[in-house]
Amino acid sequence: MKGDSKQHLLDAVSVLMKPLAKLLIDNGVTHSDLSEVLKDVYVDSVVRHYDSGAKVNRSQIAVMTGLTRKEVKRVIDRALEEGDSRRSKSRPERVLSGWFNDPNFAGPYGVPLELPYEALSDEKSFVQLVRTYGADMSPKATLEELKRGGCVIEVDGSIKAVRRDFHFAVLSAELIERFGEVIHKVLSTATFNLQKTEPEDGFFDRLVYAENGCTPEVIDRFNVYLKEYGQYFLEDIDRWFASNESKNRRDEQRKETGLYMVHYIEGPQETTSLAELLAEKGLTAESQNS
Repeated sequence: MKGDSKQHLLDAVSVLMKPLAKLLIDNGVTHSDLSEVLKDVYVDSVVRHYDSGAKVNRSQIAVMTGLTRKEVKRVIDRALEEGDSRRSKSRPERVLSGWFNDPNFAGPYGVPLELPYEALSDEKSFVQLVRTYGADMSPKATLEELKRGGCVIEVDGSIKAVRRDFHFAVLSAELIERFGEVIHKVLSTATFNLQKTEPEDGFFDRLVYAENGCTPEVIDRFNVYLKEYGQYFLEDIDRWFASNESKNRRDEQRKETGLYMVHYIEGPQETTSLAELLAEKGLTAESQNS
């Protein structure tokens, strides 16, 4: 049974990797590049979830990952040399969320206040907003980023928020980083639900789809509908988090939580197997052996 589960998991990984493989190939990421990243991920997972000792057990890591001890050592050495070298995460969405939800920066009906860039004493300002919600982001860089995203405009010396949803530039570093974070969140929930012991133990994970598919015209209409209603729904959840902030106990550790929504479109050609694709090109096992 365990062997069957292993093959089922590999089949599922093959499916989820197909769109990712195209993205990697389009951007010059080779199989060798990905293989090195996977080595890092496998070692990270064993150290994080299975190695409870005071010291790193390299032999255990090698056995559990299938890597050689030399490869494990190379991964660990690389991690120690690099340290936490990742750049600070861009947080324009958090800045916008605070602007729309924090009573210090929003009016009584959730309308964000128009803010001067800087202000004296305790007056509210855009700089103060960014320092509150943008971590170590530069207020000037944040303003430019929000302008490029069409989220803010300048009116008579003040900065006005005109939309609360932020869109990164195509294939920007921030968008690629967000891509990784989003997929991590989706797969974390899917993995947790896959391993749950009771039906009611899982997290929310639902799917709705058109039973017989849709024509391009109807898909376009659905896209418009979803962007409007879906954004409204997400903003309602955003307000729910803000209204329940005071219920978080200060002495308890917090975990990040939220909801991710995605509109998918999938054609038949995207789900065919490699064997079917080869058959379409006239290649079969018989032709290979002849």
